[in-house]
Amino acid sequence: MDEMDLQEKIRMEDVHRDIDNIIDQISKLRVGLPLVWVWAWDVAKDLHKSIQEGREEEYCVTMDEDEMWQLFWTQADKNGFTLEYGTEDCYESIRDWMFEESIIEEISKEEEDEDE
Repeated sequence: MDEMDLQEKIRMEDVHRDIDNIIDQISKLRVGLPLVWVWAWDVAKDLHKSIQEGREEEYCVTMDEDEMWQLFWTQADKNGFTLEYGTEDCYESIRDWMFEESIIEEISKEEEDEDE
């Protein structure tokens, strides 16, 4: 094994401890497949925030995060988000769900013209 300097060793140990703490917290969630829940909700929040901040100018959000969470929670059985087919597939499923539920909507040309 390659030797690492003290700073890198401390960083490695800190990250190990942090990851173990995250695993402990995730395992306490009272939902089935808690890692999938955490990952899927993180993706939904990131997409929501990204669009809300204008990083995808052709889209807008139509509800706040709490409203989105309520839909996420109540539709969990129907949505069945999974990491079984990889992160890209799950990301696309979450994005599609957000469009289907009108959490994200495309901005019409008329709305764009009004904003200018």
